[in-house]
Amino acid sequence: MAITSGRTIVGTTPVQIDGNSVNPFMLYIRNESNDKTLFLGNGTVTTANGFGIDKLSTQNFTLFPGQSLFMVSESAGHPVSWLRIPV
Repeated sequence: MAITSGRTIVGTTPVQIDGNSVNPFMLYIRNESNDKTLFLGNGTVTTANGFGIDKLSTQNFTLFPGQSLFMVSESAGHPVSWLRIPV
């Protein structure tokens, strides 16, 4: 499994980060916005129930087979980058 990376623009509808995997992996998520908090959770994540990542911050997570993360923002046009590393 190769290291992969990407960049996406998030809005007010939950977006899945990099799909599911059959192998465990580390996922690094960078909130590229300098004025908005990014919110993470399952497919029903909102700004009210999500795990917040502050502006210009990076957070890492270990995900296992079948798990996935979704992200959402309080407004459209929110830039996010990610890095996926197999473990």
